[in-house]
Amino acid sequence: MIELVIQLLVTLALLFVTVFFTIPYIFLHCKAFKYRFLFSGVINYPSKQDKHLSDPSKFGLERTANHVLEVVDEGRSSRKPGRLGLWVVEPLDEAARQQVLILYCHGASSNRGKPHRIEFYKVFQSLGYTVVTFDYRGFGDSRGCRASDATVEADCRRVLEWAVSQFPDYQVVVWGHSLGSGISTKFVHGIQSDKLESLQKVRGLILESAFISAEEAAKNFPAAKYWNYFKITRGRIPKSMEGIFPTVRLLPQLQLPVFLVHAVDDKTIPHQHSVVLRNTCSGNGKLDVQLHSAASGEHRFVHQDNEAILAAHQFIQKINITF
Repeated sequence: MIELVIQLLVTLALLFVTVFFTIPYIFLHCKAFKYRFLFSGVINYPSKQDKHLSDPSKFGLERTANHVLEVVDEGRSSRKPGRLGLWVVEPLDEAARQQVLILYCHGASSNRGKPHRIEFYKVFQSLGYTVVTFDYRGFGDSRGCRASDATVEADCRRVLEWAVSQFPDYQVVVWGHSLGSGISTKFVHGIQSDKLESLQKVRGLILESAFISAEEAAKNFPAAKYWNYFKITRGRIPKSMEGIFPTVRLLPQLQLPVFLVHAVDDKTIPHQHSVVLRNTCSGNGKLDVQLHSAASGEHRFVHQDNEAILAAHQFIQKINITF
């Protein structure tokens, strides 16, 4: 009996060591595993809410319509169309309607119906803005592939193209939260580099709880910290994210004004990330970058800080007047 227990303990110990020391190397050499981690907050499990996403009223939203877009990934050999689920959240008061559309790029987990995102839409809906929010393929009810840095950028382009066609007289402000900050920066940089016509409608970029790069953000991931206890695995998971969403490199190259909003009590992506982004831009001669440091809000609830919302509103209004 004692020998059996010892054998079991040894087996479990060997299994633990094997898994513990193997995972960082899987991150480095397996793109599918790496992207699964990056785009899902470790595990992107199907939500019970997914089946209700076609009915925004079930999420407490008024004057909101659901749409489904086809999207074809040019890089895939099958060229089989995927689908994107999105909502158009219209202002509650027609008299307060702004000719501005906020294209919202959400963060790493769940879908467009997440409670803190619903709160965000309602805040800007009350200010007279139209919000277009969507799920990348692999999230919510959007289908066609698993998310990667290439597919989420393609999804953003498709939604912008559709939004501009539906609201031809509107100016567009792209808003990216958390991982969405990296996605939106890469997306805007991409349409700028490709000189797409839709870029003419994009007047500004707002980054909420932004990170310097995916590599730097990964250093603060709770799961990644476990591997820092051993020198042989230390820093392996962040290193696997090298080159993905390099916001600090791309942001100074953007030819439009940028507003950074970040809570000082954010423990998921520290406030210092946005400070570095602002300073890097100014150091490279890009002076149209503003940083608002919210007194509260942590990582997901900056929209509950009235001063932060007022600052973002004023930024958008300034763009509206300028153009």
